[in-house]
Amino acid sequence: MAKKDIQKDERKKMPGFAYAGISIDEDVFHVAVRNGGDFFYSGRVTSDKVKMKKDIFSYLRKHASLNGLKIVAAGFSGKWISRDLTMDAWLKEDMVPYVFEQPPSQIGKDQALWIAEEVAGNFDENGIVELKLGENRRVRTVRLGGIGDFRKISDRKEFSRLEYYADKFREMDGKLVFFSSTPRGGGVALMRHALIRLFRLLGIDADWYVMRAKKEVFEITKKKFHNVLQAVAPHGVELEGNDKKIFEKWSSDNAKEFEDIFKKATVAVIDDPQPSGMIPYLKKTNPKMKIIYRSHIQLETELMDTPGTVQYRTWNYLWSNIRNADLFVSHPVEKFIPRNAPLSKTVLLGASTDKLDGLNKKLSKKQIAYYLAVFNDILEKHGQKPLDLKRPYITQIARFDPSKGIPDVIESYRRFRKKLHEEGIADKDMPQLVIAGHGSVDDPEAAPIYNEVMNILKLDTFKKYADDIKVARLPHSDQILNAIMRGAFVALQLSHKEGFEVKVSEALDKGIPVIAYKTGGIPLQIEHGVTGYLVKVGDTKVVAKHLHGLFKDRESYARISANAQELVSKEHFTISNAIKWLFLATKLMENGFVAGNRRYVRDLIDENEKMEQIVNVPVATQNVLDAN
Repeated sequence: MAKKDIQKDERKKMPGFAYAGISIDEDVFHVAVRNGGDFFYSGRVTSDKVKMKKDIFSYLRKHASLNGLKIVAAGFSGKWISRDLTMDAWLKEDMVPYVFEQPPSQIGKDQALWIAEEVAGNFDENGIVELKLGENRRVRTVRLGGIGDFRKISDRKEFSRLEYYADKFREMDGKLVFFSSTPRGGGVALMRHALIRLFRLLGIDADWYVMRAKKEVFEITKKKFHNVLQAVAPHGVELEGNDKKIFEKWSSDNAKEFEDIFKKATVAVIDDPQPSGMIPYLKKTNPKMKIIYRSHIQLETELMDTPGTVQYRTWNYLWSNIRNADLFVSHPVEKFIPRNAPLSKTVLLGASTDKLDGLNKKLSKKQIAYYLAVFNDILEKHGQKPLDLKRPYITQIARFDPSKGIPDVIESYRRFRKKLHEEGIADKDMPQLVIAGHGSVDDPEAAPIYNEVMNILKLDTFKKYADDIKVARLPHSDQILNAIMRGAFVALQLSHKEGFEVKVSEALDKGIPVIAYKTGGIPLQIEHGVTGYLVKVGDTKVVAKHLHGLFKDRESYARISANAQELVSKEHFTISNAIKWLFLATKLMENGFVAGNRRYVRDLIDENEKMEQIVNVPVATQNVLDAN
């Protein structure tokens, strides 16, 4: 290989993943780094309490730059470990922070090496954190922000309200548990990670457990529960007797494993149909416990309420268990609520996303460039041309699922490109298209849908645009999706069926205009013509028209972009979501029921505060919470 080629190849080489261990003493810190399979002691640096944080990060940045590394995570132990140190590691330096309270050895070199090894053990070969389950399959979350960080992104009244209900829940000795099918992939898992992180900062006794993964069960729950209830399953797909036996055995086995958890809980939340088979066991094991069923998906209730349909038969099978819950929580769309869900036991609650997680935290230009380089590396490894970062691009970020309308995304893009071509726009000036998303262990359809999308691009209709369409199933690095979204000029969400798409709120919060189909809960998130556009499902011609308008009319684009960031609702973020869960839990424990009447939880909270004359909620727990 010629010297020129070697230099070119060197420039394309991605930084290696590394993990740091920092042992802090009175006026010195020791640093060790694990780079791949190698451990090495990096150095001993003299510092003091005042400049310790600055010196640590300066040292790590320089070390990473000199050695071609990306420090994914850092562990800290010893003296002078402040909240600022660990929170800045995540929010500014983009390193997952770990704190080791008890030194395993003397402070210094040995401890730094030990910490680096411990931290590295939490990540896979792709630098992705490996979710480790604790006892009874309890999901262990990583603390990414402090209570002060949440306070900074919330208005005072809202944060005081959060603290008020947290105090009340603790005073009642509440124990809140969530059950779902998977710890990673999809909106439910993202919401639970964020919620549990915040609850633990608040000193709330709350845990999240996931059921034991089983491929044959997930084939049933995805294709014969989820897809059937959304009316996207192929004709003839239906729950059979053997499917029910497999599901019921799985539910029973998991319930036995969770029996001790059931006994201790005061309120349990069942997320979607997958864990619903455990409801009778919950009731039998702990009759005093209150159960909330949370429905996260769009339901075709007209079909579910019509005798003789596959949706009617499937729902009534599931309802035989779900009806035993004390509260039915639905997305805030009336037509998502089955007729047999009692009016008095039903409340409305939207989905949420977290401003401090990897999907939404602010990234520096350098960090965005790094993650887009990672994205391009993934594209090239799968035989695709890299994204040209000098050209604009459109994106749809979603799972590879039959309900997400990915073929419509491609057709809308084709129509848009055709229009630009007719106007004489050169190919080099035309926007590209990025279709990307994560997978989920309880979704067996992701790989087939991805393959179907790649086959669509081979058709003569789309072949001429294929090089400008980037399609990727990504590893579970939230920052990659964050960087893609921040770099896009427009986000699409052309789902045919959608409960409440948090990716819409995430795009709006970043100032990215959204064009979406007018389906499910999406119209509650977008103001048509103000923060984006709502289009009739399937009308790719109108989607292309709005893409064209936003691309050509820069004044209109700037106005909608500014509106998107300013008007995105606070109701769609973790703090508001946490308040609502604490309100529901405390009311169930206090009264034994919540008089829902298909109303918004926020309205119930406002009404309750007027009744109890809670005007200015006191910030009484501030010092206690900061100490947790």
